[in-house]
Order: sequence, then C-alpha cells, then structure tokens
Amino acid sequence: MAITQAMWIHGHSIKVEYHDRIKSIRRAGFFARITGKPNTTNWFHFSIPTTVIVNDKRQMIDSVMLRFRSGSNKAKVTNVDIYDGDWKIAAYDNLGLYPATFGLQRFNVPGKPEISWGVGISIGVSFTGTTDAQNTIEFSSAGCDFNLFESVRLHFKVLTTPTVSIDQMLASMREVYEPVGVRVVRMSDENLDLPSLNTVDVGECKRGITTAEQNTLFNHRNNVVANDVVVYFVEATNPPYNGCAAHPDGKPGAVVASCATRWTMGHEVGHVLGLSHVDNNDRLMTGNGTGNITNPPPDLISSEITTMQNSNLTVNP
Repeated sequence: MAITQAMWIHGHSIKVEYHDRIKSIRRAGFFARITGKPNTTNWFHFSIPTTVIVNDKRQMIDSVMLRFRSGSNKAKVTNVDIYDGDWKIAAYDNLGLYPATFGLQRFNVPGKPEISWGVGISIGVSFTGTTDAQNTIEFSSAGCDFNLFESVRLHFKVLTTPTVSIDQMLASMREVYEPVGVRVVRMSDENLDLPSLNTVDVGECKRGITTAEQNTLFNHRNNVVANDVVVYFVEATNPPYNGCAAHPDGKPGAVVASCATRWTMGHEVGHVLGLSHVDNNDRLMTGNGTGNITNPPPDLISSEITTMQNSNLTVNP
C-alpha cells in the first residue's frame, strides 16, 4: 500500500509545555537535547506541516513517527497523543520507551481519519533519574504518513448489545482491513426497539435469499445512504449463527448475534463486500467459524483485497 505523502519536521521545532520542569534545552545540529528536572513529568509538542487536500481529495492519516533517544531508562516517553487541530484522534498511554540510539518509532492511527485542521503530536515524558545524564532525552525529528484509503462506511443498529463489545469488534476489524488499505469508518449508532426481530429468522443465510423478517429488519436504514453498510446487532439468529450477511437487494448489511466473536463483524462485512468462505483457519473468511481462527489477526489474501476494493461499497472520498 503506497503512501501518498509524508511530512516531517526537525527536532529543533519542539515546544516545551512546562519550562519550569526542565533544567536545560539545547538545539544542536540535528536534534533538540532536553534535560528534565528529577521526578518530574512534562509534555513536548510537534506541529507537523500538513497538506490537507491533494488532487481534490482530503488526506487520511496513516501513522505518525518519532525519532528520539534517551540517556537512560530514567527518561522515558510515556504517552504519545495525536491531534487533528483540537481533536485527539489517537492516544498511546502507559508507554515506557527509552531507546539508546536514534530509531523510528511508529504509531498507527486507528480508523485512518480524514485530516481537516493539521496534525499535532504531543509526547509525555517522565524524568526519574538523579543525574543530568540520566534525565536527558534527545528528539531528532517527527513525521506523519498520509494516504487516500478505500473506505467502507458502517452504521450500527443495536437491538441487543453483544457480549464482545462493538468497540472491540470494530478495532479487530480494523486490524485486518487497514493494513490492506481499506479504512473502516463508523458513521452512526442507533438503538432499535424491535423485540419481534431480536431473534431474527435468517433462513438458509445464503447470498441473495432473504426472509420476511430480514426484509423488515433491513428496512431500518435511518440516515444511511445507498452504498453504506448497516450492521444489526441482535440477540440471536434462527437458525443459530454468529452472524449472517444475506441482505435484500439495495440494502447492504449484515446481522451479528450477541454470541459473536471479535472477528465476526469483519467476517460478515467481508461477505457483504463480495468475499466467500474458505477452508483455512488462518484467514478471516474461514468457513469453520471465526472462533477457530488460529493466527490473530487473520489474513486477507490478494484476490480478496482486490474484490473488496472493486466493490461499489468501498469508496475513496
């Protein structure tokens, strides 16, 4: 997957949040050297030059990178927060990074959001040493990779909250889809009070064949445009499955039962995008049940990726 643009900024440009908590800062030839006061924490900030629109399309952020080194394990990067303007789009907390040599530290941005205002990186550091050498950290540069991803846009309609949270299913789906260049966008959430459809009849659960109950359920597409996908979270299906991707024509979507695994939603949406079952438990589309996946995150192969990208349900805004 090719990166459409990468932007970097020199370590000289770093901004200190709490000047009274540092002993010194030196902007040398290729880095900024910061010595913190013992037993303090601080935040340091980089503003990344951001080309928001390229070829009339808004850029999507893939990841940010830092190059830094530490004088000891007493000067640690503990947090990396990523912003689009004033909107925090990713947070890595409880880190303990103290590389002895300059190297690339990459932080992916889940959901690959479009950028509107410009990228900022905020870095939390703790200083717990007793000497200046121990409390020294050097930042060489910071950067950001951008891309123009194909996107599948999801709307969640909830009749019953699943045992595995929707947030975890979404994160798991992104683990599989994003590395192959398909962004998963959460467009909306809605609770539906439809007790008669909470155990929904899915019949044979075959593509192109739907029951009366499926037809009724899939009519609930409030605020959904034609090429968006709706996932309906129900108590159960009849017969019992983790999920079913059979849907009426022109109403793309799937049902996911409350007993579903973390991979079920990604698997069922894969069907909606045109993928079929395979007999391989290393793959997302295993026909043996997503509870039997053996190498999480499961794989998508090149032909499956092509099918997904060629679907009219994946769009490049």
